[in-house]
Amino acid sequence: MTGTDTRRSSMRIRLRVGIATAFLLTVVPSIAGMLAYLHMENSRSAMAVATDAIGRTSASIVEDLRGMLSPVARVAEATAMFGKVDRNGLRRIESLRYFNDAVVNLPQLEALSIGFTSDGAFFQLTRLDAGESRYGPKGEITPPETQLGLRMLDASSGEMADSYLYLRRWGQVVAVDRGPVTYDPRTQPWFRAAWRQPGVTLSDAFVFPSSGRPGLTMSHRVATDDGVPIGVVGADVSLDALARLLDAKRIGRSGSIFLVDENGRVICHNRPELLVHTGLRGPELAPAAEFPDPVVAAAVARWKREGQDRFVAALGPLGKEYIVDFARVPNDIGNGWTVVTAVEVDEFIAPITRATTNMVFVGVAVIAALILVVLWLSHRLTRPLQAIVAETDRIRRFELEGPLDIRSRILEVDELAKAMDTMKGGLSSFGAYVPKDLVRSMIRTGKASQLGGERRPLTILFTDIKGFTASSEGMPPEEVMLRLSAYFQELTGCIHAQGGTVDKFIGDAIMAFWNAPLADEDHIGRACLALLACRDANQRLNERLVQAGEAPMPTRFGLHTGDVVVGNVGSADRMQYTALGTHVNLASRVEGLNKNYGTQLLVTGAVEQAVRDRFLFRPVDLAAPSGLSKPIPLFELVGTRGREVGENGGLFAPSPELLDECRRWQDAYYLYRARRWDEALAAFRALAGTMANGTLAELYIDRCLHLLADPPGPEWDGAERYTKK
Repeated sequence: MTGTDTRRSSMRIRLRVGIATAFLLTVVPSIAGMLAYLHMENSRSAMAVATDAIGRTSASIVEDLRGMLSPVARVAEATAMFGKVDRNGLRRIESLRYFNDAVVNLPQLEALSIGFTSDGAFFQLTRLDAGESRYGPKGEITPPETQLGLRMLDASSGEMADSYLYLRRWGQVVAVDRGPVTYDPRTQPWFRAAWRQPGVTLSDAFVFPSSGRPGLTMSHRVATDDGVPIGVVGADVSLDALARLLDAKRIGRSGSIFLVDENGRVICHNRPELLVHTGLRGPELAPAAEFPDPVVAAAVARWKREGQDRFVAALGPLGKEYIVDFARVPNDIGNGWTVVTAVEVDEFIAPITRATTNMVFVGVAVIAALILVVLWLSHRLTRPLQAIVAETDRIRRFELEGPLDIRSRILEVDELAKAMDTMKGGLSSFGAYVPKDLVRSMIRTGKASQLGGERRPLTILFTDIKGFTASSEGMPPEEVMLRLSAYFQELTGCIHAQGGTVDKFIGDAIMAFWNAPLADEDHIGRACLALLACRDANQRLNERLVQAGEAPMPTRFGLHTGDVVVGNVGSADRMQYTALGTHVNLASRVEGLNKNYGTQLLVTGAVEQAVRDRFLFRPVDLAAPSGLSKPIPLFELVGTRGREVGENGGLFAPSPELLDECRRWQDAYYLYRARRWDEALAAFRALAGTMANGTLAELYIDRCLHLLADPPGPEWDGAERYTKK
């Protein structure tokens, strides 16, 4: 190399360094300033969004609190009106069934009671947790299977008595206990408060003796139109449901949402286990100053000291900054309550800080890439040859990935690059037939489906063709496939017409469900209509098959409803939208029980209870299918009732003869359940010769004969327990 060439090379190197230096001095400060500005603006925006989100959360909690208390207030008002219309109506135990309906249907209602002014009589129905709640005159743990407690303090036996009934459900008594008469509702604060103002009166929060959880009492006086006192209705409201709601709406992982009453006590918190502590008088709600969460105590103390409803301050032993918002609850809902939301500032700022840090790294990478571009531009004339040399070395190692994109204004270099690209393409095509040593992963674009699901109530259907394996054993596979395809076409059409989702075909069986993926408020009713339509479609199909000289495909159906998990299950590269849970398994078991009873449309008591006013059902049995410990009622779906409204609903109305048969069957079935087996036997025998389902009648005839010959003890519950699927 000559001296001139050396100087030119040295100048070229210095120019490339100068260009890179100028680029760095210009771009780096600009990017740094832009990142600092973005971080500052994003932090300010995040705080504004946080403040707005906290305010909206507080407002929604107030509305949710209103929605939780309003139904209970209506129940108290309705009960008071009932007591006003019929003064002694609520003293009769059969009238207390209304209490059961209210307690069962309102999860926030812990207990419903009424106390009478004249004699201090008191009736109360309380929700209990078996083996956990304390109940009865001695406050002992409730017996197993107890769900409800009925307390009756009255003089119906001639003298005042205090009786406690432990119930599995209404009408099913587990145990009875009695204690001395030491309670007078007329002396209680909730009773007296009801006479101080009209309408519903809300008590202060306190700890329920039975559950040990916080709650409050809504009371409403009962009086004649002339103002003569009759009594007071009391409704105990549990705050556990509100605690779960607060936990669902808290913002961030470290956020806290709680309620403070006018006495400075924390009456509800998103962590309900912190609410109750043992004081001098037993379990009680803690004042904010003594609350186990130091953030709560510090936030309330500052609020009382400075009077600001919204502030940002360092709270707790670690001194972390929190955004705190105090929103007062309207007086028509609570007694001076305040909703408090506390969220750690880092919950909002930390993501922005991380994003800024990531942007710094990305900016450094971009700058480095741009420097490479600048350097590339400085030696663009020599790069094609360097690229060709490098590509030659890769081809020698049989690395053929990526296109060869080399352009040059020099003709010979450009032709050489094209010739090498042609050679690389030929080698790459040949390489497609040669096993590679390395496994290359596929790059997927777009948003991929995610594994997981959600819990929601579904109505689940399972079907099965009776004797299909035996009837198709000698058929060619092609014919079996054609028969099944025609069969599936008929039944899935009925399911889809009622908004059902066909989940899968399991051999000759169908699994379908309602209320997913699209929500359907009437999923149980539409599933029953689909069942009746499938029954008729299956009958028409079988008639055509018999006329064509082919074997029919009689189908049995099982229907159940309950909470399951529905969503995507499988692996990352193979997913299926389906439902999982014990209620799915139970629906499958119910379908299999058809063969035991000779039925076709078998449903569970949960289905019957939900739509009994719209559909006609025949009671079949109280049974525990395989894998289920507790028995469930089973019913046969017969048809629609006269007032049922739905697509083609009138087509499934039963005939007068079938209605009479169902009535006679129900009478016989209830005789059987009442242990009047001799009368039930006569009734079943009278039905056996006329019922289309003789299998079911003969089954109960055999049971009656067995029970009459060998009567069971008082523990007999009439349930049939199956050990096989």
